[in-house]
Amino acid sequence: MSTSHIDIVRANFGRRTDIQGELRQIDEAATTDSRSYTDVEAARIEELRSELGSIDDRIRANLDMEARSKEIEDGITSLLGAFVDREAGQVTDVRSVGDQFVSDEFRSWVADGARGNSPAKQFNMDFRAVTNTTTGSTSGGAFIRPDRLTQTINDFLDRRVFLTDLLPSIRVNTGSVEIVQDASPLADMANKAAETTESSGSKPQAGITTAIVTEPVATIAAWANLTRQVAEDSQQVVDYLDGRLRYSLKRRMDAEVISGDGTAPNISGLTDRTGTNTYAPGAAEARYKSIRHMIRLMEDDETVPEIIVLNPADAEIFDLSNEATDGLHAVPNVAGPGARTAWGLTQVRSTAVTAGTAVLLDPLAVAILDRQQATAYMTDSHASLFINNVLTLLLELRAGLAVFQPAGIGVVTFNGTV
Repeated sequence: MSTSHIDIVRANFGRRTDIQGELRQIDEAATTDSRSYTDVEAARIEELRSELGSIDDRIRANLDMEARSKEIEDGITSLLGAFVDREAGQVTDVRSVGDQFVSDEFRSWVADGARGNSPAKQFNMDFRAVTNTTTGSTSGGAFIRPDRLTQTINDFLDRRVFLTDLLPSIRVNTGSVEIVQDASPLADMANKAAETTESSGSKPQAGITTAIVTEPVATIAAWANLTRQVAEDSQQVVDYLDGRLRYSLKRRMDAEVISGDGTAPNISGLTDRTGTNTYAPGAAEARYKSIRHMIRLMEDDETVPEIIVLNPADAEIFDLSNEATDGLHAVPNVAGPGARTAWGLTQVRSTAVTAGTAVLLDPLAVAILDRQQATAYMTDSHASLFINNVLTLLLELRAGLAVFQPAGIGVVTFNGTV
């Protein structure tokens, strides 16, 4: 009696089970005694694991051979069955007329020089007069349904530069976060270093004055209703609503970061902080001059302003003043509203900042506290919604603003019309 591949697999699998049982006994004995393996046990474990690897290789090899043998056997059975059916006249040739004409028999006739009678084919075909199929409304056009495109893509989320896109983000796990501020980094640390002589007294001492500040995390949400039927039948509508709600959340979060008033549930934005740099010229002064002055004030505090937030009305005045002064202020040197920087600072345009005010920012002085990215929920759980086949699509995010160095924020109040 011959042994099959499956018999070999079963035998090896039985031995594999015995090995695993012995390994388990050795491990349980060591665990019970709270000790490491003895040298004898360690050697036996190594021996058993080596044998286990060989057994696994044999199992895989025999399973593979069994599968290939089965595949070949099925193929031969199918082929022999096809031969029998063809001889019995039970096979229908489903090839096209062209495929049947260009057959092996025809190719052999051509290869022999196309001498003698050519292979003949007989076909039972019905012919009738037809018109050409066109895109006309009474022809193929009746089956053509034009696409209806709507603004369902999320490209509008990227049409403008949001301030929150330019700031670092920190993942947090609670509804409020405590951060540590260095209350006076220049006075206590940066300005303490001094030159000393070899014989002078003690070296200058530096230190830090810290403050713990609690930053809240706000929930920003928006929702829309839609019927169950439109949700199931038109994915475009669902995508469109989802995209527009996400834009709404992102726009509101940007406004909170810029000018939130700190009154719950609002967070405290950049313009609502204490200890920041402020500048309001006492006499009329061009906007580009006031901005340049604030850059100097922030650099005096060892911060590096890289971003400026301008109301669109102030941005227009700034850009056009650049046109009148040989391109000194808007960089790159492009006159008119096409310029996107101010004195080299990345220019963010937002109606969230009041006209007549500009916010300069060192991005390393702040961070977005990311508690939850914009998340979508859909439900019909309310009774009146359920019985009326209405679904509610809700999107919400949770985020806050951490200010590590208030001096990295500069608020300019313009004075004048230019």
